[in-house]
Amino acid sequence: MVLFMNRFVAPVLLAVLLAAPVQTVRAQDTLLRGSLGGAAPQANVFAQDDLGADDAADDTGEADATRAGATALVTDAGEEAEPLAEAGRIRAVQPFAERLRAVSRRSATGGGGSLINDIYDGETQRDAPRGIRVGSFLLYPELFTGLGWTDNRSGDTSGTSGLLYRVAPTLRAQSDWSRHSLGVNFRGSFTGYPDSSVEADPSATLDALLRLDVSDRTEVDVSARYGLSLEDSGSAEATGGGRDIHELGGGLALRRSVGLIGAELRGEVDSTVYSGGNSTAANRERDNALFSATLRLDSNTGAGLQPFVEGSLFTRRYFERCTDLTLCADRDSKGYALRAGIAFDVGGKITGDIGAGWRSETLDDTRLARLEGLTVDGSLIWSPTRLTTVTATLATNLAPSTIAGTPGSLLYSGDLRLAHGFSDALSGEIGVGLSRRDYAGIRLIEDEASATAALTWALTSNVAVQGRYTFRRFSSTTPGAGYSENAIEGGLRFRH
Repeated sequence: MVLFMNRFVAPVLLAVLLAAPVQTVRAQDTLLRGSLGGAAPQANVFAQDDLGADDAADDTGEADATRAGATALVTDAGEEAEPLAEAGRIRAVQPFAERLRAVSRRSATGGGGSLINDIYDGETQRDAPRGIRVGSFLLYPELFTGLGWTDNRSGDTSGTSGLLYRVAPTLRAQSDWSRHSLGVNFRGSFTGYPDSSVEADPSATLDALLRLDVSDRTEVDVSARYGLSLEDSGSAEATGGGRDIHELGGGLALRRSVGLIGAELRGEVDSTVYSGGNSTAANRERDNALFSATLRLDSNTGAGLQPFVEGSLFTRRYFERCTDLTLCADRDSKGYALRAGIAFDVGGKITGDIGAGWRSETLDDTRLARLEGLTVDGSLIWSPTRLTTVTATLATNLAPSTIAGTPGSLLYSGDLRLAHGFSDALSGEIGVGLSRRDYAGIRLIEDEASATAALTWALTSNVAVQGRYTFRRFSSTTPGAGYSENAIEGGLRFRH
């Protein structure tokens, strides 16, 4: 049912929205009064660079003002930055603008996700979305359809080359309320391989964030998220065949500023469910949910460097319990995490955060060792010029496992992505990423390296041509599991 929703319902809904009568959204309409994480208007940097500030003000006109204002509407839907390389996981490349929003929310000095108004978001301005007003919401539909070629359709050691096609709908929604805000972001991707027995590759993300402005110093966030990705067939966790990974979560956070200290208390539930493949029983054994509570304290001085500390307690429960320890392992667990770091803002052109800590997870089955290790997490947004933006992330994740003899793995990942605007109609992007998954208690390491390059050329105010090249290399200490893939695709992007 989930795959049906992602593959068919979303594109149909998108087509209906594109065909519906619309109310043009003017620049002043896009300045959301209730958006605590919204961005200030983004100027038409191309017009100003070419003509000068005075000439730009005279020549851009109402149409350009509307476009620039529309670009300023940043949907704060609680999106999370997705690593470009994540050993054991396959999903579509996260759009640069969405990644920029996600990275900006991580920093304590980022104002809850607001972007500096002159940071380039990687988008072409000629076809900047205008939006469709539906009641008190603004909707931003988008659809990409394209063809391509890959030298490894099945993504494994025996993969063959051939054609591919991809359909990728996107729908963003943002409330326009006098108080509070609600943002929703859906992004899907369906890659098929014609004239081949290789199964299609679906992926999707759905994020929603309700922000309640309780008082001048107090905010409450209610979030929900869903993700669909594919497990890498070369991963040691895979039991054969395609494997869909469904991630469903929700959270409740209370933030309050008291003098020079900002505090956040957050509770979250994240469940992971596996489907597909050749073993339904093996899927059920891996399904689990993580319950966590986190307290974070931030310096609230307004300085360029602001320290923070946070601590978490969590418990993990598997949906299928182990009732006979001679046949299985009881992998339910409890644990804690501690982290400290610094959020920084250097003149509005360099922002981000860096933190280090320790995370430990003790399984109920005493035959298995603790899953613990050093954690390093960070983010960076750097705007060296008005038309260039660099983003970087570091992340550490501890993942459970049902492989015999190990409590789980530590996944370290990092990536760097750069976007540049050549003109109001042409933009480009490049990125590289690395990740390493190290299983505790056994000799098993999985590495992945990824690279991507893309160009977007806006033909009209609604249509753009997009092309992208992607490289992936997966390697493992398991003999015969490594492979590489090169893929190139091109197509049309439709927006309103």
